[in-house]
Amino acid sequence: MDAIKALYLRAYLIVMALYVYLNKGIAYSYLVEALWLGGIVLLILNRHKYIFNWDKRIKILFLFMFVTLLYIIRGAKSYPLIETIRDSFIFEYGWFVFILFIYQEQQNYIWDQLFAIYKWFPLVALVNFILQYYVPFFDSFTVFGDITLLLYKYGDMSVHLLICTLLIFLNINKLSNKWLLILTLLILFDFLIISAYSRAGMLAFVIGIFCFIFFAKDKFIKEALKNFTRYIPWALLIVIPIYLSIQVRENFQGRVAGFNQIKENITSLTTSSDNKILEDNLLWRFVWWGKIIDYSFSKEYFFTGKGLGMSLAQSDDIIMTEDDVRSPHSIHLTIMARFGIPLFLLWLYWLFLLVKPLFKKQLDRQQLAITCILLAFILNASFDVYLEGPMGAFPFWTWVGLLFMSSDNNAHQPISA
Repeated sequence: MDAIKALYLRAYLIVMALYVYLNKGIAYSYLVEALWLGGIVLLILNRHKYIFNWDKRIKILFLFMFVTLLYIIRGAKSYPLIETIRDSFIFEYGWFVFILFIYQEQQNYIWDQLFAIYKWFPLVALVNFILQYYVPFFDSFTVFGDITLLLYKYGDMSVHLLICTLLIFLNINKLSNKWLLILTLLILFDFLIISAYSRAGMLAFVIGIFCFIFFAKDKFIKEALKNFTRYIPWALLIVIPIYLSIQVRENFQGRVAGFNQIKENITSLTTSSDNKILEDNLLWRFVWWGKIIDYSFSKEYFFTGKGLGMSLAQSDDIIMTEDDVRSPHSIHLTIMARFGIPLFLLWLYWLFLLVKPLFKKQLDRQQLAITCILLAFILNASFDVYLEGPMGAFPFWTWVGLLFMSSDNNAHQPISA
C-alpha cells in the first residue's frame, strides 16, 4: 500500500505541474479526472487508517458534494449524463481535499515539490508568450481536443504567478542572489503581460500580494520582502525597455501587450472606457448576471436553481459571439443559477470561514500564504470560468486541502511581531 500511495503522490505532482505549465491546452486530457477517480479508490483502500478533523468548513464542503450528487440524479432525467456530471464537478473536485489528507505526514515534502514546480513558472510563462505570439506553428498545434497546446488564460496565469511569488518569499533562503534577480525580472515582465490581457488577473495578483504584505507580522517574511524588493529597481531598468519594444497581434478579445492596454484596463475598472471591446465585454456580463439574479429570486428557482446539465448561456437566451459558454464567468453566479439562493448563501459563508482567520491575524506564514492564494483564486473566478473546470479547480482544492491539513495539525499560532 505504501508503494501505491507513493506512486499516486508522484502522479499527483506531475499532473499538477502539467496543469500549472500548460493550463487550457491540457484541460481536455482528463488527467485530473483520472487522478480524481484514482484518489477516491485510494481513499477507500485507506479507510481504516484515515484520520480527519471534521470542523465546520469541512462539514459544509461535504454538504456541497452531497447535495451535488442529488442534483446529478435530478439533472440526468432531462439532460445528457455526461453534461450533468461535468457540471457537478464544480463541487465534486473538492474530493481532492479529502484525498490529500492521506498524505498528512508528508506536508513538508509536498510543499518542497510545489516550490520546485513553481520556481520555474515565470520562465515557463515567458516561453509560452514567446512561442504563442512569435512562432506561427503553435497557432494550430493541438494535442488534446481542438484546443491549441499553448492556449493559456491570462487570469489563470496571474494566480499561478502569485503562488510562485509567495512561495519565493517563503523559501527565499534556498535561492541564490542570481536566482532572485532572474526571478524578479521574469515576474515583473510576466505581470506586465498579464495586466494587458486580463483585468481580473491583474487585480488578483495585486490584491493577493497586498494582503500578504499587509497581514504579515512574521520577521522572516519582512526580511524576505526586503531581500526581494531590492532587486525591483534594477529589474525595471531591464524589463520596461523590452516591454515597450514588444509588437504582437491582438488576441481574440482585441487586446495587445503594451502600457496603453494596461492603462485602458485600469481605467475601465472604475469608469467607462473608450475601448468598445472592453465595454462590450463588461456589458454582456452585467446583462447575463442581472438576468440570473432576477430569476434566482423567483418562486421557481429560489430554493433549487436551474440544476445541472444545461448550458446556462442557452437556457438564459444569452447570445455568445464565441463558442457556447456554459457558465456566466463568475463562480458565484454559477452557483446561484444552478443551486438556488440558500446554497449560494452557504457558499458565501464558507468563503468567509476560509478568510476569516486572515483578518484576525491568527495564521502562521504558510497559512497566510495559502489564504492569500485562495483569495486570488476566488477573485479570478469571480470574473471568469475558472473553478468550474480542472485548470482552476484542481489547484484550488489542492491549496484548500493544504490549508485544512495545516489547521488540523494545530500548526497555526498567533504570529508575533
